[in-house]
Amino acid sequence: MAAKKKRNGYGGPRITVKSRVVKSSRNNKNRNSRGEGRSISLPSVSFGGVGRLFTRAVSMAFLGAGVLAVSVALLAGYRWLTTVNYFALQNAEIVGCSRLATDHIREVAGLTNGINILSLSMDRMRGDLAREPWVESVSVRRVLPGAIHIEVKEKSPSYLVQYQGTLYYADEVGRIIDKVESGQFVSLPQIEVEAGMEKHLPLLADLRRAVSEHQVPFDFGQIAWLRLSWGRGLEIRLMEPGIVLCLGSQNWHRNLARMNMVWTDLRRRGELDKVGLITAEGDKVWVEKRGGGDLPQG
Repeated sequence: MAAKKKRNGYGGPRITVKSRVVKSSRNNKNRNSRGEGRSISLPSVSFGGVGRLFTRAVSMAFLGAGVLAVSVALLAGYRWLTTVNYFALQNAEIVGCSRLATDHIREVAGLTNGINILSLSMDRMRGDLAREPWVESVSVRRVLPGAIHIEVKEKSPSYLVQYQGTLYYADEVGRIIDKVESGQFVSLPQIEVEAGMEKHLPLLADLRRAVSEHQVPFDFGQIAWLRLSWGRGLEIRLMEPGIVLCLGSQNWHRNLARMNMVWTDLRRRGELDKVGLITAEGDKVWVEKRGGGDLPQG
């Protein structure tokens, strides 16, 4: 039996061989990359994100509804405030008016008895009053619960000016204010401006300043009329002592100073009542006596 086994197989010591499988990481990576390229990723659906979106939409809807409700409430409250009798106009205080009538100011401002003062636009009232010819500046304010305070500063007329056949009041620089009305006539010097001499209108303000600062030997009330002309510059007709002064528009202040010197000299010599015209222009001063002729100058 033993002999038979020897013939059929190996009868020596048994040798066990252990096999080991070596995996190639490079091949695996290639296979994985090929497999990833062929795989299809399906979009994931997050029910948590949908819930947050829905919650945000609902919150915005509630917020919009709240804002709308507040706006409607404020509008209703404003309408109620502008109609309630508690804020009805009871007193309109208007100060600063001497030429303009207070009733006219009330009419222009739209102040009617019983009107709710909260319904009045202060900007509109200021704009309407500022367009009045005699108004230089105006301030308007509410005094709750039922009063309006209006303070007006009127323009001050300095001259009378003839324009297109109508007599107007003008300010100190010759700007037209309003036409002369017989009921409130103010006696003022009349001015005349020849065409093209409008650029010298500031001389009128210079003259008023010189009179107020006593830089001239006459008062403003002595002036009968003034004229801005090409030939004689600023002409000043004095009612008393009846002299016409002509001051060249170029270097006007220098011409005024020289005229004052000659005036003082004539008065010192007692010849002022003989003078009809004094012209100061450039470097010269001419003196003409009444009825023609020149007076000698020392």
